[in-house]
Amino acid sequence: MIAPRTEPPPESEFDLRAGVDAFFQPGGGLERACAGQPFPYETRPQQREMALAVAEAIETSRHLAVEAGTGVGKSFAYLVPVLHAAVSRSIQVVVSTYTIALQEQLIRKDLPFLREHLGLPFKAVLVKGRSNYLCLRRLARARRMGGDLFASEGQDELEMIRAWADRTADGSLQDMEQQPSADVWSSVCAEVGNCLGVKCREYRKCFFMKARAQVRNAHLLVVNHHLLFSELALRTHGVSFLPDYRIVVLDEAHMTETVASEHLGIRLSHFAFEHWMRRLYVPEKTRGLLAHLREGEAANGVVRVGEDADAFFAAVRQWAGLSEAKSQQVVSGPMDVPGGLLESLQRMNGLLRNVIGKTQDEEIKSELRSAQMHGAEMRDMLEAFLKQSLPDQVYWVEREGRRRQQTVLYSAPIEVGPLLAERLFEAMDCVIMTSATLAVCGKLDYFTQRIGAAGCDALQLGSPFDYHRQMRVFIPRAMPDPNEADRYSGEAARAIAQYVRRTGGRAFVLFTSAQLMKKVAELSRDALESAGLTMLVQGAGMPRHVMLERFRRGGGAVLFGLDSFWMGVDVRGEALSNVIITRLPFAVPDQPLIKARMDRIREKGGDPFRDYSLPEAILKFRQGVGRLIRTQTDEGIIVILDSRILAKWYGKMFLSSIPECPVEIVEGD
Repeated sequence: MIAPRTEPPPESEFDLRAGVDAFFQPGGGLERACAGQPFPYETRPQQREMALAVAEAIETSRHLAVEAGTGVGKSFAYLVPVLHAAVSRSIQVVVSTYTIALQEQLIRKDLPFLREHLGLPFKAVLVKGRSNYLCLRRLARARRMGGDLFASEGQDELEMIRAWADRTADGSLQDMEQQPSADVWSSVCAEVGNCLGVKCREYRKCFFMKARAQVRNAHLLVVNHHLLFSELALRTHGVSFLPDYRIVVLDEAHMTETVASEHLGIRLSHFAFEHWMRRLYVPEKTRGLLAHLREGEAANGVVRVGEDADAFFAAVRQWAGLSEAKSQQVVSGPMDVPGGLLESLQRMNGLLRNVIGKTQDEEIKSELRSAQMHGAEMRDMLEAFLKQSLPDQVYWVEREGRRRQQTVLYSAPIEVGPLLAERLFEAMDCVIMTSATLAVCGKLDYFTQRIGAAGCDALQLGSPFDYHRQMRVFIPRAMPDPNEADRYSGEAARAIAQYVRRTGGRAFVLFTSAQLMKKVAELSRDALESAGLTMLVQGAGMPRHVMLERFRRGGGAVLFGLDSFWMGVDVRGEALSNVIITRLPFAVPDQPLIKARMDRIREKGGDPFRDYSLPEAILKFRQGVGRLIRTQTDEGIIVILDSRILAKWYGKMFLSSIPECPVEIVEGD
């Protein structure tokens, strides 16, 4: 195991800056490593500057925010110094990403390359949450109980998992081609509170224990933002599943505030209760752990919880007036809803305690303890929501789901900055934050203040791409104001047809509203199909990843997309030659969390539009524009169909936020 150090070594042990510079300087290690590669190597001064800045931040125990344009090679620029630091100091470093694609790039491409050419004996591992791993003991137990837990379909899935368990390398859900149902997987995965440790007969074969051993012995831990911030939230309760670390890199750092908000608040759904109850008892089919044990009183307790949960969430929907037209409602005080759910959950806790006390089978006892712990957690969350006991948070209820509607209770911090300042930045020696889009009006202040890193070192690096040659922006002057919905949608459809024909499809059309997207898509359909172009519309039935793969194959596709296509999507080459931005991406101000944050700014004497809405829109706009040019050989056009970029005072702030390139104002038709 790598023992963490509490203080950096003397400079005489290893000169981090010199070691990093030797790799990135002209004629250095990176250039020599690329000499035998099929791709031509080009020196990128921005990459070297970033790597040296990261090394400096590590050596001086400072936090650093770096905006580095597309093509800089950010991953090498932070990996090389953190790997040198980890090996020379015998410490562990965490690198966190937002997207799976970037994780896979690091694990499958960048780290193997550096392992071969950097000359460091480092170990790196991808860290997954516990529930991603199969528990062999729980699988055997579920198969033994068979029909007491699942219908024939579920038992077939258990047999499929058993066969897969014999051939899988790491036992993780991501390694399985055919994914089982959530109910079946939750009955066989490794979970908190349901592990026998060294007492387990499968301990030596345990996939999770093997993964944990790899984590203990790795220099570099690659995680995702959700796992990182989930762990930070758990640490406030004295629980952790990552080893001690003092250096962390947040790549795709523009998502920090969003992900941190999700894990520092509450999310409690009706489905969560149903899922928990099905594990214990399913009255319609007389299945579940309690049915197997013939524990009638406890089984009746589950039925009571289900009835109270149904009544509670129905009353919440009625109180909030949730419908197709209204999906959210802020909860600013006590709700006039039945309070029996808390009491029935508390009673259920006692019933499970009694069953656990008289159960002789240690494996089933472990299952019941885990279920009891989960039920107690849900009760605590429900009580915290009803009493609004989490300080400085906004509380709301939301209607979710397309195929099956459910009601969800939410809370989130109005300001994550103070929480992250305490739990992340004060707890770490060095936090490196990087992304291609962090700056607003040429400064990183907005980003660093929002996430609690005010006063950290900041660095802005341009892109090595030749945007003057590679990209051109078109802005039709005569477009109606987007707030004139009917007139705008017709003109937008006409303009979209015109500009996608220019590039033979190969276009992303980015929207901020599902309603507008559907309307414009219908108005555009005839013109696009008559031009031989294929329309791919998000939310029309095709999964997002399938849409993206279909688009990448080329053939004149036009993809109409919402929020998830504005960022984190990488389509290289001619497949994407045109990005059309229909509206400037201002967030809807009546969303509960956004409204609460704007109200807070107003309370402090600020201007919510200038201090929040505008910077957020500029950052998202930059993300959308950034979809187009991903390599030095990409070329294409950006089309902006929002006339406010020309007519409003803030329009020039959007235009100045993107790389310098030719901009053409299109007059008339």
